[in-house]
Amino acid sequence: TYDDETVFRAVRSGLDLLGGISQFAKPGERITLKPNVLIGSNPDKCVTTHPAVFKAIGGALKETGVRVYYGDSSIIGKCEANLRKAGLKQVGDELGLSLADFDSGRAVSHKESLLVKSFVIANGVLDSDGLINLPKLKTHPLVRFTGAIKNQFGCIPGLLKSQYHVKLPDPYDFATMLVDLNTLVKPRLCIMDGIMAMEGNGPRSGKPKKMSVLLLSSDPIAIDATACRIIALDPAVVPTSRPGEKSGLGTYH
Repeated sequence: TYDDETVFRAVRSGLDLLGGISQFAKPGERITLKPNVLIGSNPDKCVTTHPAVFKAIGGALKETGVRVYYGDSSIIGKCEANLRKAGLKQVGDELGLSLADFDSGRAVSHKESLLVKSFVIANGVLDSDGLINLPKLKTHPLVRFTGAIKNQFGCIPGLLKSQYHVKLPDPYDFATMLVDLNTLVKPRLCIMDGIMAMEGNGPRSGKPKKMSVLLLSSDPIAIDATACRIIALDPAVVPTSRPGEKSGLGTYH
């Protein structure tokens, strides 16, 4: 369930199995949390990362002396307003976390990419020492599954994201772009909210589905592949899997 204490214990247990939170963040570091906010909606609709999951990892980081920032970029609206709609700004205020700048960004080259050689990345991502990825488990009509890899699309500010849908209409090209984005921003840890997931026409219009799982991994390809197996979807048919493994980002096997 999304009971705060239950989620906190589950997150701490998962972190311990991965070697402890010190594997991913050190005291004094500036770490940015990247939930899946989309355009912001009531958490009960299962569009966004639930505030209880956000609260659990935010609180754990604060306890270790990490400077915690958070944000996400949507095509419509400002970061802060959408975070408030999703119930995340209220939790951030409660914990004393700082908003990161996801409304503006700057260009970064990516020479080692498979397809896209430069991106405009949100300042809140570029100004941090590390990123922790908090995706929502959902199916998706274009790339079949939206989880850890797809969630990094929100590191591109605002309307710039829509340009990639126009330039890369082929789902495999679009997926390769997402992989390139992940090899550039390099999230240190992924914690996927699958307590209540979304099936059908995600990322906004699907139906809530009770899954009762939290997934944690430092490998974004593996965590997506594991989530796919849980929902009986072959990860090999998800177009981010093969380029993700080719790029060295992780494994779907």
